[in-house]
Amino acid sequence: MTCRSENRGQKTEDRRRLLALRYPSSVIRHRAFTLVESMAAVTLLAFIGISVWVVLERCTASAADSIQRMRAFEIARENMENILGLASVQEKTEYGTSEKFPDIRWQTTIESFSESATSKMWVRAVCSAEYTDASGEPQNVELTNWLTQLSEAQTNQLTQKSALQKQQIAKHIIATEELAAEFAGVTAETIKQWVKNGMPMTDTGGYLKPWLDLYLRTEGNPTEEDKQNTLTEYPELSISKPNKSTTDKTTPDSQKPGKSGSQAQPSAPGDTDPEMNKHIDDLLSGS
Repeated sequence: MTCRSENRGQKTEDRRRLLALRYPSSVIRHRAFTLVESMAAVTLLAFIGISVWVVLERCTASAADSIQRMRAFEIARENMENILGLASVQEKTEYGTSEKFPDIRWQTTIESFSESATSKMWVRAVCSAEYTDASGEPQNVELTNWLTQLSEAQTNQLTQKSALQKQQIAKHIIATEELAAEFAGVTAETIKQWVKNGMPMTDTGGYLKPWLDLYLRTEGNPTEEDKQNTLTEYPELSISKPNKSTTDKTTPDSQKPGKSGSQAQPSAPGDTDPEMNKHIDDLLSGS
């Protein structure tokens, strides 16, 4: 019995060896993965992992941008509510950084503009808040609210101030980007970057020497306090506006002309007259 079992085992072993000699690749394939198969599996896993990571990153960035936009809207709304709570207003442009959200910069402007349909002068408040999105691009949320219509006497006074302010600001204007670069001693690309960073310009696209000096002195990144100090030193610069790459404009229906609750009801506004000054000082305080 023992001899037969040994012979049977020997025959089985001999048969296996014979198969291994005839079909070596088949035997190896059953024993382990080949190098090519292993590399393909690792590549596939890496591709799946990268795809999941990209999706998660985009979702995270989108959520962060949504939170920042909500915060910017909140800051702009609070500034607008403060203006609407005043008994009287005067022309002004203010800059600042939110104490609640330090990474959000705000601007408040009270300005006059001409309605082309009826040649009437209006005063409006513009409150904006700017933040940087996940891709590093500046984004801006802006709220606009019509405050009141100017009387004929107030319009005449404003027109006189407009002519005076044109004379005051004319000495600061540089018409082209090349001349602005030459004045500041930088390249045209640097001027473009300053504008992208929020350097104010005229309504007609001109550059202003005080702003160029400020951005040159601060290497293109002035603080809100620096901007406010420049406006204090050169009040005529209040008509200049910073470049805003992306803007959400909202005007409450109750403040639009022709709607109930508005302080006056002329026809819809036309294009803003770029030549008209933004100063109204204390004209409204006596209305």
